[in-house]
Amino acid sequence: MQNLRALRQRIRSVESTKKITRAMQMVAGAKLRRLQGEYVSFKPYAQRLAGMTQRFLAAHPEFQHPLLEQTKRGQTLEGQTPPVGLIVVSSDTGLCGTYNERVSEAAQRFLQENPTRLVVTIGKKANRVISRQGIPRAKEILDWGGRLDPGKAAALASWMRELYLGGQVSGWWIAATEFISALSWKASVSRLLPVERPAPVSFPERIITEPGRKAFGDELLHRFVDSQFSWRLLSAFTAEHSARMIAMKNATENASEMIDHLTLVRNKARQAYITKELIEVVSGAEALK
Repeated sequence: MQNLRALRQRIRSVESTKKITRAMQMVAGAKLRRLQGEYVSFKPYAQRLAGMTQRFLAAHPEFQHPLLEQTKRGQTLEGQTPPVGLIVVSSDTGLCGTYNERVSEAAQRFLQENPTRLVVTIGKKANRVISRQGIPRAKEILDWGGRLDPGKAAALASWMRELYLGGQVSGWWIAATEFISALSWKASVSRLLPVERPAPVSFPERIITEPGRKAFGDELLHRFVDSQFSWRLLSAFTAEHSARMIAMKNATENASEMIDHLTLVRNKARQAYITKELIEVVSGAEALK
């Protein structure tokens, strides 16, 4: 027979845990709504800019720029191909289910396929995983706290472009989560640089640019890279709070189920204790006859 006092203490402990997970679920939900609003507001701009870039490149297939793929690029001073750059975006804190594990798995697959690489970590969890493997990091960003800072994101994107244009990296990829809905997201690795050219068309569209084609294309490609990078970061941070809200919701539901189970066990134990007492009383009364 289980101890009633121990059962009561355990029920109180689970109830306290439930209050904490419920509060964390509400906080994550509030952050998710705020970031989801920012994501929805930024998405049309990023998509429209991406469409404009694809239209411009399709209309000018002969246009050359260092940020575009299939453009001749130099080698390092040693005559070797520059390393591939990888940005790994994770959370600074835990309690978000399999969010960080999936990002780490996607990053690990990429690192295994690309032994020569330059790694940038955003978030303490990714930095911890990469450091345990002894992989050096070119940058460690550990203070964003799951919130996009436009100024810091623009500075990081500018640094990435400088390394790429200077021939220190052959390309930039980002391992992050893609926000789909409040209850759905997925981890993936996508390319940021060089910019992919659209498929050639038989009758390209005629586009008149002002100022000239070179100046317009240069500004357009720089803005496109910045917008895609910010969009991926915003998507990853939104998915982080979605994952945390789902994890805390599941934890709250599990706590409720455990409380119900422990309450049933406590009631059965109490009934058994009362039955035992009654049997002892009846047995004592029978012995006195």
